Amino acid sequence: MTAGEKIRYYREMYGLSQEKLGQLADINSATIKKYEYGIRNPKIEQLKKIADAFGISICLFLDFDIETVSDIMSLLFKLEDETDMCFEAIQDDAGNFIPESVKLSFQNQDINERLCTYLKEKHSLEEKCQKARTPLDDELTKLKMHLSDDSMVTKKKKHC
Repeated sequence: MTAGEKIRYYREMYGLSQEKLGQLADINSATIKKYEYGIRNPKIEQLKKIADAFGISICLFLDFDIETVSDIMSLLFKLEDETDMCFEAIQDDAGNFIPESVKLSFQNQDINERLCTYLKEKHSLEEKCQKARTPLDDELTKLKMHLSDDSMVTKKKKHC
């Protein structure tokens, strides 16, 4: 989804008109319309205003191009540093960690509950889409956006 499509998604989800969102974000409603239709792309400053108007994180509007192992590792290390995410793995008799046993977990109950909701809904959507032979990606994107719609602050509490 483009930033404009995400703006429209959240605006409709919150039941706001383009005019009302414009007022809340201090952005002209005609500009909101241009973002939603892809005529213009919002700058970071504008996305921040819109995210603040919704009470969500600006990260929900940004797309990360994750293409390399380095990209993934950087994100994982950032999560470990700033949240209560833990890496775990089983060790063999020589003390080496077994790559196939690596697991990620969180101490934060809200995150765990959302992840469980995601897994349950994803499994249900996979079955439904397989039976109906419909694309799964759009439904999963909507589910991910809905579950990401929370700007609750989570800080690292303790080391694992």
